[in-house]
Amino acid sequence: MEITLTTKDSLADFFSQISPSSELVHILLEDGEHKGLEHERIFYNLPNPLVIESASGDSSRCALRGENCEAFHKDTENRAVLTFGEKCTSVTLKNFTIENTHVKTCDDASLGNQAEAICFHCQTGKLFCDGMSFLSRQDTIHVKGISHFKNCYVTGDVDFIWGYCNYSVFEKCTLHTRDDNRGRDRPAYVLQSRAWNSKPGFVFIDCDFTADDRGKNAKIFIGRSQGTGKPDSLDRWDSIALIDCRISDRYDLALWTDEEGTRAVYPEKGSALCGWREFGTKILHADGTLSDYDTALQEKHGYTMTKEEARKLLELVSF
Repeated sequence: MEITLTTKDSLADFFSQISPSSELVHILLEDGEHKGLEHERIFYNLPNPLVIESASGDSSRCALRGENCEAFHKDTENRAVLTFGEKCTSVTLKNFTIENTHVKTCDDASLGNQAEAICFHCQTGKLFCDGMSFLSRQDTIHVKGISHFKNCYVTGDVDFIWGYCNYSVFEKCTLHTRDDNRGRDRPAYVLQSRAWNSKPGFVFIDCDFTADDRGKNAKIFIGRSQGTGKPDSLDRWDSIALIDCRISDRYDLALWTDEEGTRAVYPEKGSALCGWREFGTKILHADGTLSDYDTALQEKHGYTMTKEEARKLLELVSF
């Protein structure tokens, strides 16, 4: 099944008309701004393999935008612009933008700060994204299961990538920490991993970590802990790997934070397979030059992989 949707067509309405089967659903989005109803939750929960892509192949010309958040629809699987449910098998998204336009109004997360652009709420399926842009503020991308993001742009300010994944690979992507609209001096975090027990978690390969200038006293970290991971817990492991990535010097050189010991980290020390770890990291300076990362500055829970360990990890997470 193949269909082209104009900006006047409703993606949610089209999803509701599909019968569950093994038939591929292929959607081409015409250029322009595709908007749902106010605070609409666009939800796909079918076994049919799904491909959505822009007709032009240019993410800057084709966007799905809407405002949704915790204040409007409670729980993670309900507050994204676009959500994929537990019945999904294979989802491919190519060359368009998904933006949650919600703007934070206060410090109370229950009043709406959490606002995903995309939620892949499927532990058994696979998600592949190529040439996509994902824009929001807090919790921009949430993933379960297995996912692969290639040549994508992701922006947010707090935990803007997170989830209970087996592994989620970001390859040749740009991860951009933006200003917090409530104040540029607030701490920022790219990731909060709640990976499955003993699984690779979030793996970044040849990626760029960039950031708005939030002032010299701003604290920007690659990752922080959720604080409840344990040896026998099903998930909530703090597993993030950086392989041959470039990180702006606006980020804290510790890379990771347990927020001054207030959040437990598990594994307590990274290893080749799990926990906080890196290999081949470069620091990108304001003048555009690169320098080797000083691994002695890495936070105490972090680990530096060997070249062979990094190679084996790449083999393990091949999509």
